[in-house]
Amino acid sequence: MSAYLSACSDIPDLPDSSSKIQDFEVYVHQADENLFDPLKINSNDSATLVVHVTPDTYQDKVQYYWYNGEDVLDSGNSYPVSTTMTASPFTVQNFIPDRVEIIDNEGNRLEKQISVIVNAPPEISKVTTPANGDTLYGNSHTPFLFAWYAWDRDDDDIIYSIIEIDGKSYSLGDLDNIRQSGLDEGEHTFRIIVEDSRGDRDSIPSRTFFVLDTLEGK
Repeated sequence: MSAYLSACSDIPDLPDSSSKIQDFEVYVHQADENLFDPLKINSNDSATLVVHVTPDTYQDKVQYYWYNGEDVLDSGNSYPVSTTMTASPFTVQNFIPDRVEIIDNEGNRLEKQISVIVNAPPEISKVTTPANGDTLYGNSHTPFLFAWYAWDRDDDDIIYSIIEIDGKSYSLGDLDNIRQSGLDEGEHTFRIIVEDSRGDRDSIPSRTFFVLDTLEGK
């Protein structure tokens, strides 16, 4: 009997079945896109922070808590972010989570620090050169001026410009004006798109302008 008991004592313990959650990740859902790394919110639109648990079979079997510092902001596997929360540095600092904790039915906990970037996208003025409907006088050799004004509310970001002329796109770096020749007599269109270093954009609707050849092709 003692030999039998000794042999049984060598059997390893059963695995701890309470350790169910392997990991979780947080992503931003905004404008029908999911952004994982970095977590970036365009401050012009509402967004949702979402937790995904691994394995996902436990997605609905754990509790979720969103923290800012030591303050619990909310519970649930998603955290809605309104434009009111991103309206000022104060509300961003106090109402955007920086930590997420999840707890399963056995009290096992996992937590992660998160860093959410709230980005104010660039803006472009509706005033451009040429204006919508303008007539430009010259010919295909004339370098016509295209100019616009854009700014970024983050103040520390570079704005890049793209111009579309007659449907063709040209990247212009940080320029806010160019002179372009090669435009024949007749109707043309152009559009300006501005983008910041984090990929958020603004644009103007397409403008129509006309070239009138007063130089008779010379």
